[in-house]
Amino acid sequence: MKILELEIDEKLEGKSLEKILRENLGLSRREVSRAKFQLKGICIDGRRQRITYRPSVGQNLQVRLEELQEEKSRVKPCAGELEILYEDRDLLVTEKPGGMPCHPGRGHYEDTLGNRVAEYLQKQGEGGIVRAVGRLDKDTFGLMVYAKNQMAAARLSAQKQDGRFQKIYYALVKGKLEQREGEITASIAPIPGEKLKMQIHPQGKTACTRYQVLEERENCTLVKCRIFTGRTHQIRVHMAGIGHPLLGDVIYGDGQNPVFEGLALYAGRVEFYQPFTQEKIVLWGRAAKKWEV
Repeated sequence: MKILELEIDEKLEGKSLEKILRENLGLSRREVSRAKFQLKGICIDGRRQRITYRPSVGQNLQVRLEELQEEKSRVKPCAGELEILYEDRDLLVTEKPGGMPCHPGRGHYEDTLGNRVAEYLQKQGEGGIVRAVGRLDKDTFGLMVYAKNQMAAARLSAQKQDGRFQKIYYALVKGKLEQREGEITASIAPIPGEKLKMQIHPQGKTACTRYQVLEERENCTLVKCRIFTGRTHQIRVHMAGIGHPLLGDVIYGDGQNPVFEGLALYAGRVEFYQPFTQEKIVLWGRAAKKWEV
């Protein structure tokens, strides 16, 4: 169950509860309808009220929202270190190490980030249901966002659709780029017969990546990337396609990374809005902030 609380101030006094629920708490018509038919679904100072009620300053509004259906976790909780960058009643943001899968799958059933998140949520009394908002490839490291309830997950998914939820990636690519910034628009498709490898192909799915050079180094360049589509290996395929594969990329490059071990792709910044308060949240990973100062 999700419980929302709001103290009535001068700006809200005299407004109907229906308007407050829709305009100030961001509930959909369907959620308002569900709440008003629940026992103590919409209460003022602990007493159930109709949505036509107009509260006074200092009164406390409480709304109870039941989950649409009971969920069962398919992710086995397993203990492990978890680096938490942000947490509130609805969200959890962690940093995934490179080489670790996001979710359980073939050959990885108990050693994924999802297993660790399930263990943490279960210990916190959150039920242990893992609701990831987006994903990262196994070799990519960086920020992962999880929702603690169905309503938060739905709102964050909607933000991804309308562009308000954004992930910024940082990559070390081979060589020096001719342009300081640019946009790569090239469709991506699987390579027939290859299990993981993708390719630029006119018959593939539309993909768009925008990049900006942050720093030129001796044999490589640090770039910031934003993707407008979420295709498999998108940044890796696009940067290799313009002749600048990522360091450490064993699929689209030579696999060499003289800077550090592994793939040089980091989901280092995420921006979104708290699904209920609409407060803008901007989070940086360990290394990303210093790159943009």
